[in-house]
Amino acid sequence: MRQEHTPSFKVETALNCWYDFGIGKGGNIIDLAAELYQSTDLRYLMRCIANSYPVPSAQTVASSFPQRHSAPSVEQFEVVPLEHRALVAYLQERGIPAHIAMANCKEANYSVNDKSYFAVAFENVSGGWELRNRYFKGCKGRKDISYLPWARDGPSAECAMFEGFIDYLSALTLGLISGADAIILNSVVNVNKAVPYLKDYRTINCYLDNDTAGQTALSELTAIYGPIVIDRSTLYSEFNDLNDFLVNQSFIKNTLSNENK
Repeated sequence: MRQEHTPSFKVETALNCWYDFGIGKGGNIIDLAAELYQSTDLRYLMRCIANSYPVPSAQTVASSFPQRHSAPSVEQFEVVPLEHRALVAYLQERGIPAHIAMANCKEANYSVNDKSYFAVAFENVSGGWELRNRYFKGCKGRKDISYLPWARDGPSAECAMFEGFIDYLSALTLGLISGADAIILNSVVNVNKAVPYLKDYRTINCYLDNDTAGQTALSELTAIYGPIVIDRSTLYSEFNDLNDFLVNQSFIKNTLSNENK
């Protein structure tokens, strides 16, 4: 537990997602359990959730909560080309140039309880959308991996793996994955979902986070595929993830540029 005087944990009930501004992470209930219990084992996490939130009796529910006809829901969810200046600026603050952001992301416009919202949107293989803006991190639809083959005429011999799409955009910005297919986990608990996609690659370059969850995911992949799994996190060993590394490099570059003017 952190000692704080200002609330920094937000729950978006309409999207069934949460975001912790204190650690800069968010997601669904599985992602929250992964943070609380420091594990990527989905079965273990599901047991922890079940044990922590036992199902109450109908009588308890009826007496404890006011009656409501329906839960808040996302309305008029629309995905369009990324154009909103605030969203492009948000990604630029993360070190992602506008042309890379607009070529690889979409813009989601939606409303909750008659209030309008917008976010950067990135699609997964189940048709769900990872949503990000400066204040929110969540998902619309089913949580799943994103798979991006580099060429349309067949898979590459090499695959690059990332935890989130911001890291994938960071790799594109740094020119790290030209010619390689890409898999974005969208949560380390999705490692098992990525396994069927990896069987035919000769090299799997892992750009995962430098934390317990990221290293656990790396170990799980190495146990399955052995030496073809390459840990690329050494590139940014002093940082939590690839995007932190990119932002730092961009800051240094801009500082030197301003000093030389």
